[in-house]
Amino acid sequence: MVCNGGANAFVEFFTRPTKLIHFKTKKSIVFSAHAVVFFLLLTVTHAWADDTADLSPSAQPDVTLETNKAAGEAEDDTWAEEDNWGNEWGEEDAIADPLEPLNRVFFHFNDKLYYWLLKPVAKGYSVIIAEDLQIAIRNFFDNLRSPTRAVNSLLQGKVKDSSVEVARFVLNSTVGILGLGDFAKDVLDLNSTREDTGQTLGYYGAGGGFYINWPFLGPSNFRDSLGLLGDAYLHPFIFLDLDTEVIVGTWTLEKVNYAALTMGDYELFKETALDPYAALKDAYQQHRNGLIKE
Repeated sequence: MVCNGGANAFVEFFTRPTKLIHFKTKKSIVFSAHAVVFFLLLTVTHAWADDTADLSPSAQPDVTLETNKAAGEAEDDTWAEEDNWGNEWGEEDAIADPLEPLNRVFFHFNDKLYYWLLKPVAKGYSVIIAEDLQIAIRNFFDNLRSPTRAVNSLLQGKVKDSSVEVARFVLNSTVGILGLGDFAKDVLDLNSTREDTGQTLGYYGAGGGFYINWPFLGPSNFRDSLGLLGDAYLHPFIFLDLDTEVIVGTWTLEKVNYAALTMGDYELFKETALDPYAALKDAYQQHRNGLIKE
């Protein structure tokens, strides 16, 4: 499709920077943030489950045989729907969207955030920061995710890939000057993997569960939202005594830097999609499935 490049870049734009939100010494902050995510996941799951049952008086069965039969059929349909959703956890090519009304609200919120705030800031950023320096900054943040990729590669039994990630991290952090240069790739042809905890869960059979479009963070699903928690504890920031303001600042910098490097991709994606929300959901699912199969 024409919009595949723009869609994949936009998916990466939302998903990759999220792994930089890691709080080190303030363990209570780390626990609270993760507790909020887990609570939201439980809340939305419970809310969806409540929607599958109608407890209003008009829905109660009459004592007649005809009505009881109809009520039994309705109950069977409800159980069938729940079974179908449950199967989504194991199906790699399907994703349930029981929260679509709420997800669409968050999609439009992120859309306006991009056009009204992020894009203007990224344009000004591009005027000040040269493209070569933007690439170096992107390399720096990508290098910080090497430990996450190394551990998850090992958990998936990909020992060679894990060793490559360790070598890349050491070489790029030293010879590459804190990861600003990709010495391992440019000189030694050591290419990075793209493993994370969400992919590891998928590797062992966990499907997406249901689709979630988080405000600020963008598209995700139940499995990958849980995976973010694991990624957080594997990031180098967890071992550094950094203030919350510094963490948020670095996350914002990566977000703006990536937006500057991919300017125009999201616009092309929207222009070529009949329903941008549905197109983004499908692109995210295909993108994540492709990563799991690699």
